[in-house]
Amino acid sequence: MENTIGALKKLESFKFDFMLNNVVTLCRQCKLCDNLSQTKKNEPWLKIFCYEFVRNLETFKDMSSYFTREQRISRCNSLIYWMHNKVNIYEKSEVNNKNNIINELLNVWREFDYLEVKSNLSSGCSILNDTVLNNLEEMKNKKKMSAYCENYDELKSLLTRNYTTVDCHIYYSYFKDSFHEFSKIATENKQKCLEIKECLRFCNNADPNNLINVANCKVVQISKDNDEYIEKKECDTLKDKAVAEKTCEPREFRISEFTFSDNRAIILILFALWGIFLSFLFLYKMTPFRAWISNKLGKKKIIRDNFNEQSDDETFDVDYETADRNMQNTEYNIIYNSDWNSSR
Repeated sequence: MENTIGALKKLESFKFDFMLNNVVTLCRQCKLCDNLSQTKKNEPWLKIFCYEFVRNLETFKDMSSYFTREQRISRCNSLIYWMHNKVNIYEKSEVNNKNNIINELLNVWREFDYLEVKSNLSSGCSILNDTVLNNLEEMKNKKKMSAYCENYDELKSLLTRNYTTVDCHIYYSYFKDSFHEFSKIATENKQKCLEIKECLRFCNNADPNNLINVANCKVVQISKDNDEYIEKKECDTLKDKAVAEKTCEPREFRISEFTFSDNRAIILILFALWGIFLSFLFLYKMTPFRAWISNKLGKKKIIRDNFNEQSDDETFDVDYETADRNMQNTEYNIIYNSDWNSSR
């Protein structure tokens, strides 16, 4: 921010506006603020405001000898706009009747002119009537148009040099914003534009030298909120570098670890097993593998049945021979029961 202000101080209109908001240090006629009405003089904020106002009247008077007639009118309008805008700011916070405040300041202004300007009227700023003072928007538009027209030639020399400076992008961004503002205001208030002598050649063509396109330090806005800019050449360089780095950028892909605690893993395993089962079933039914297995199983069954029948026959023969042999070798042991015979 400090670099921006320091660079723009080369523009006389900007420099004067900046001086209007400086802190009050030396002030020859600030004692005039002691003459405020009794009800106002004890209000600290108004006393400070009055000091700033008197100091700015002194600044205008001291610098007026260096101004052209058009510049004197422009600076006077800037001073009046500063006063009126400041009153509006205070009104939003703690002032209920801005007209009373303006009247107090106008009285101080008249006393200042009587003491400092009466011998050299050209060094003073004329006090305007209430009709002009009450039209803040018109004063603001007139001030912006006047500043743009006055700064155009200076900005042209700064933006079309064969070499670029570190502040070049600051001037371009300032010119770009001023150009768009002036174009809009001049289009909507062409008659007011024509009333400003320095703006006669800009009212119909805001940029006769096409600085917006031919400037050596065109900039690109990188932050709308913070109003930040970067030189277009630097932006293009950074963009090409970023594209190159992005193209060659190595990428690391993280492979997630397989864990059985994940329910999805269990589902995948079940689907895999089911797929394997269906695959084997398909192979079994659709290929000769089924017939080969059936033949193998059939042969094994036939052999097993034959073996069982043969085993049964052999077992029966062995049992028969054993029984016959036992019949032949066994003696009949019959005991004669004489008691049974006698009883009969």
